[in-house]
Amino acid sequence: MSNTIVFIAPNSHIALLAQSAVALLKLDIPVIEAYDYKAIEELRKYPSCRIVISRGGTSNFLKGVKGLTVVDLTASYFDIQKSVNELVKKGCNNIAVISQDNVIGLTSAEFAIKDVNVSLHPCTNTEEIINTVNTCVRNGADGIVGCAVAVETAKEHDIRVAPVETDFFTIKKGILNALELEANLEDHDRMIERIESVLDNIEEGIIIFDAENTPIVYNDCATRLMRPEPLNKWYQKLFVHLKNTTDSTNLVTLNQNRILIRVINLKKSNESEKVVILTDSSAIEETAKTIKISAYEKGLVARRTFKDIKYASQIMSETVALAKRFSDSDSTVMLFGETGVGKEGFAQSIHNSSPRANKPFVSVNCASLPQGLVASELFGYAEGAFTGARRNGKKGLFELAQGGTIFLDEITEIPLEVQSQFLRVIQEREVMRVGDDHIIPLDIRIICASNKQILPLCEEGKFRFDLYYRLNVLSLAIPALRERGDDVIVLFANFFCEFLHQKVEDLHLEENIKNLLKDYSWPGNVRELRNVAEALSFYGNSFTLQDLKKLIQRDFIHKETSNTQIPLLREDLTLNELEKQYYTYMLKKHSLKEICLLAGISRTSLWRKLKSLNLEDSY
Repeated sequence: MSNTIVFIAPNSHIALLAQSAVALLKLDIPVIEAYDYKAIEELRKYPSCRIVISRGGTSNFLKGVKGLTVVDLTASYFDIQKSVNELVKKGCNNIAVISQDNVIGLTSAEFAIKDVNVSLHPCTNTEEIINTVNTCVRNGADGIVGCAVAVETAKEHDIRVAPVETDFFTIKKGILNALELEANLEDHDRMIERIESVLDNIEEGIIIFDAENTPIVYNDCATRLMRPEPLNKWYQKLFVHLKNTTDSTNLVTLNQNRILIRVINLKKSNESEKVVILTDSSAIEETAKTIKISAYEKGLVARRTFKDIKYASQIMSETVALAKRFSDSDSTVMLFGETGVGKEGFAQSIHNSSPRANKPFVSVNCASLPQGLVASELFGYAEGAFTGARRNGKKGLFELAQGGTIFLDEITEIPLEVQSQFLRVIQEREVMRVGDDHIIPLDIRIICASNKQILPLCEEGKFRFDLYYRLNVLSLAIPALRERGDDVIVLFANFFCEFLHQKVEDLHLEENIKNLLKDYSWPGNVRELRNVAEALSFYGNSFTLQDLKKLIQRDFIHKETSNTQIPLLREDLTLNELEKQYYTYMLKKHSLKEICLLAGISRTSLWRKLKSLNLEDSY
């Protein structure tokens, strides 16, 4: 059986008490009577031991063993007082208490008990204990209380002695402390295992050098990239590159491979450690081939214009008018709006209405870019940057948009470490490819979009304040579909007729269908409305109110039941009590319009029902 805790008793008295405590606690902890070198010899029989419980000099001796944690057994005030009283009864008047400082404490002291003078002398080693006993005897001590070394030395002077014993409760407390420490060490081991697992499963080499430039942490990828260099030569191999590398990425040749290297300096107390991040450029190229960026899928053309934005509401009229004014400017535009409101449609329309309309429009979904590829995809890379790279290098997305517009959707997903480089591109309108020293001037218009509030992210440290203020020059908030009134009818008609290839003028919608379309909250906005119109187009022009209800309720109820827990209805309730419990729950979760939709009743009927149940004040 694995013994991670071992009790080393320096004398038979402590050994007997320890055996009793272990038996009382029903533990399987070996108790060994040994001290100093003999204690180490005994511990070799327990290779899995990580924690030792011991006392005095033996405890200090064991602290020199690497990988071993020692729990000290200290002497309590009552232990010392008991030994002092024993000497007082024998007629001693000047008593010195001498032992290891991990037994009687670190502080020297003198005090009197009636007519008896007592002095405490904590020592750090055996030699100091012997010298202290001799000094105290010369200075008039007639009694010595202390450890085994102190007692044996005092006997040579033929004066009275009393050993400092450790009681049962102190030993029991020491065992319990060791058990708590064992649990903490196990938690620490599990955390280390998790960290090692993460490090070994990422595609970048991670090396941490201590203040003496020794690798103290490294993962499998780092070992592979540094091969065949031995571990003690790693820093020497990297030194030339490290002195020329800061937080910015540097492209270097390492063991015939093209490697992107980055250095992060860590400050720990007065020591300085370095984290070196190595990325195989060939892995970046391979991963880049698998990424589907919207600019590549859709081409570099903006297909939508302001004429394609269908609306009838005043709020959308004002929004479109402001967007058209933005088209005449070359300033950066920031689009805000929920998912599905049509932010890319506005971006394309602004581009097509601007002087850059005949130039490229590059659309990038920042959330689709893996962290390690953001820089190379946005800024490009130079010729020969890595094995298998294109002969003339590769243009980044900013270069592809040269003369035109780049649209960066979900801008908040750009990694924090790339945001500083991105900020420089926006400020200076110039870019430098990865692995190159040539600056390329840019003539582009930047439009960004986000479905999140950015300032809270800045306050949380997830987005740079300076980047936010640089991007948020011209701000356009696109309203949600539920805020656009009759626009939902206009949009539905256009989508429905588009799928049926018929004219909008030929479509007639019943009033109850229109009311339902307007009453629904459309959490997915225009995108959700388009999906519903496509599904109803399979019914043709003969679709009914019930067909629409089924589609809306299916999505709505699925959303609600997957995120909420409906309270159970007890069988002993009356019908009136059941209804009251049902409507009380619905009022907490839904608007009145949504309750009418789910319950299949009119607004007037709902009001009467709530009044009869005394719930009219609950909404």
